[in-house]
Amino acid sequence: MLELWNRVSNIGVYSELPFSDRSRIRISNQVSVIASILTLLYFVVDLLVVKQRTHEQLLWFYLFHIISLLIYGSLLLFNTIGWYITGRYVFIISMTVIITINSFIHGEPFRAELYLFSGVAFVFVVFKDWKIILPVFLFMAGCYLVLVINIMHHHPDIAQFNVGLIMRVIISFIILYTILYFLRRETNQYQEMIEENNSQLSEDRNEMEKLNFTKDKIFSIISHDLRSPIGSLKAVLSLLKDEHIGIDEFKKATAGLEKQVHQLSASLDELLTWSKAQLHGINPNPEVFKLKPVVGEVITVNKIAARNKTIIITTNIPSDITVYCDSNMLKSVITNLTTNAIKFTPVGGAISIVGKKENDRVIICVEDTGVGIPQENMEKIMSASTHFSTRGTNNEKGTGLGLVMCNEFV
Repeated sequence: MLELWNRVSNIGVYSELPFSDRSRIRISNQVSVIASILTLLYFVVDLLVVKQRTHEQLLWFYLFHIISLLIYGSLLLFNTIGWYITGRYVFIISMTVIITINSFIHGEPFRAELYLFSGVAFVFVVFKDWKIILPVFLFMAGCYLVLVINIMHHHPDIAQFNVGLIMRVIISFIILYTILYFLRRETNQYQEMIEENNSQLSEDRNEMEKLNFTKDKIFSIISHDLRSPIGSLKAVLSLLKDEHIGIDEFKKATAGLEKQVHQLSASLDELLTWSKAQLHGINPNPEVFKLKPVVGEVITVNKIAARNKTIIITTNIPSDITVYCDSNMLKSVITNLTTNAIKFTPVGGAISIVGKKENDRVIICVEDTGVGIPQENMEKIMSASTHFSTRGTNNEKGTGLGLVMCNEFV
């Protein structure tokens, strides 16, 4: 039974909807089900208790309850197909009209009051836009005022003993609106406070997870990628110190170590820049400067690595191009793209760095004749939450941070 109730309550409820919208849909479904059950129960009891009815009264009795059940069912139907606001409009307006007609037909007091008051409460709960709530509320209040006038017309004795009844009805609805208005406002403020706290908690949790990942990534890179060249250098120096190898053998051994130490230096620079950005935040200090000298510095730093692979680096940066950004961050981005290009370009390849103006921007392109990046690796490489690194065309190692850092800096 509980499972069935939960299934009916969640008709039209989807996880991607905001929490407040899901709550309103569930309340609509629950009200529809409960109202249907109570209407059926009232129908059976009233049919058994009230014996004397004319043919017209019996016909209206059946019609009234059938229409009411159809209205309740329509709310579930509209929620099923996602027409939430339309379903609530149809529900409220239809029920107000049918209750008003019922009261007019009988011309008796206490046939519509409680239903309309319940409907008013429903309006304040399931609608969130005051542009909807106020007109619907005034419509229901107007219907009730008309009913009061009609009842007083049918029962002069009520009009005689209730001087000022219409004014009291108006005042009562104003008080009812005021109470529900402030209740709704306090509820919304409380809900906003909860959502704000949840959002802050989520941000804090994400920041903590990011810091933990940064720490783990740094330790992982230090333990796996940086220990090996340092260990090799230490071993060669120990051999030289203990005179187990001569100068000629030392030169042969250090020929390969020079490449490893160069990679180690680049990896350390990359690691320190990225970890600082993660731990202390990215805080640019923009300024206006010429682009060409920055690119020239990058090429100078990478000249040896490119020469070792017989890679030609060409540039096409007009001297008059200026940019407005953080010079160190831009230098880090171009450096990482250039070292990446050297790493994944085979011997004898070419790299070009081009800068050009385009409207109010400067487009900088680092292009190489290398192996490229397989499509299946793109998401892994650009993700800050995974550690993914591949070796270069000459088996060069990397930290797997270069493109991630470029993406964050840009």
